[in-house]
Amino acid sequence: MSFPVELIIDILLRLPAKSLLRFKIVCKLWYNLINSSDFVDLHFERSIASQTNFHFVYKTPILHLGDFDTFDNPISLDYPFKNCDNGGVGVVGSCNGLLCLQSYDFEHPLLIYNPTTQTYKTLPLLPISAPFSYTRSVFNFGFGYESITRDYRCVRIIRNYNEETSSYESDVMVYSLKGDLWRKAATPSVDYNLDYYYTKSVFLNGAIHWDGGITENEANEALPIVVFNLKDECFSTMLIPDFDSMEIVHMFVGVLDESLCLAVSELSGDTHLWVMKEYGTPESWTKLYSVPKLNSFYEKVASPICYSMSLKELFVHTTYLQVASIDLDTMEISPVEVATRCTDAHVCVENLLML
Repeated sequence: MSFPVELIIDILLRLPAKSLLRFKIVCKLWYNLINSSDFVDLHFERSIASQTNFHFVYKTPILHLGDFDTFDNPISLDYPFKNCDNGGVGVVGSCNGLLCLQSYDFEHPLLIYNPTTQTYKTLPLLPISAPFSYTRSVFNFGFGYESITRDYRCVRIIRNYNEETSSYESDVMVYSLKGDLWRKAATPSVDYNLDYYYTKSVFLNGAIHWDGGITENEANEALPIVVFNLKDECFSTMLIPDFDSMEIVHMFVGVLDESLCLAVSELSGDTHLWVMKEYGTPESWTKLYSVPKLNSFYEKVASPICYSMSLKELFVHTTYLQVASIDLDTMEISPVEVATRCTDAHVCVENLLML
């Protein structure tokens, strides 16, 4: 007895990736169905819509994958330069369940890594176009998805300090996963402030975002968010809230519940979470929560990770390398026992894409 293909697809779309990866060996039809780009996209969209098949990826310093609801039984992920001697691997950005990875020693190429399938794509080595100096060069990376061409993109920005002109000269390159090549961006330079080496980026609304940092003067002024649109490859800035007379020491840009957000920490240790209710409209910045410094163990909230609607909790990453949950009714903060010295954390939706 055979079933209509439409019925088989409908049943398979309801299954988690772990089962689907096993079921590829059932028959050639199932193998081709599960590997097809249409099925991969439909399964991902269904997971987003139903809020299922979410996982927690964290770094300690190697990457682990755990169940988002329980944080139980995490597994160590396999990827190249896993045992890199000079500080391990950093997550440049995450998008649609994929991670862009960079080794801290710059001796290895960038990777696009899928923790669901544990497959990866090694990006071509990209030469540095100007004399490299850790004290005179600033590196920034970004990762996102261009929906019109259905293509994943990586962005590399190098800003080299020119002593003769006392200014930075930038070089912007874009990698296309479909084309498997680097090329100069349509806007090959950036005039906005990107002070921090290895500033983490976030992707939202077809654009990559970096926080502009804090000025190194007595004013401690927070600078605008820097935005790179993947469609037209143009840079712009996005105004941040008016923080009045706050003594700001940290500012981290993030995405929370599909909205751009900022975690802003004061010298006192208090952290304020702002959300842009309407993307691209600075007037819509709204302060959601203020988290006080409870004790020296947590120090400050570094960045939000995600909401748990079922648990009514906000998960955050702290500057003391911990993951913690905040009860949104009582504002009580508790550690999440995933691992010690968690240097980064992401929520990833299952993606069946084979790299």
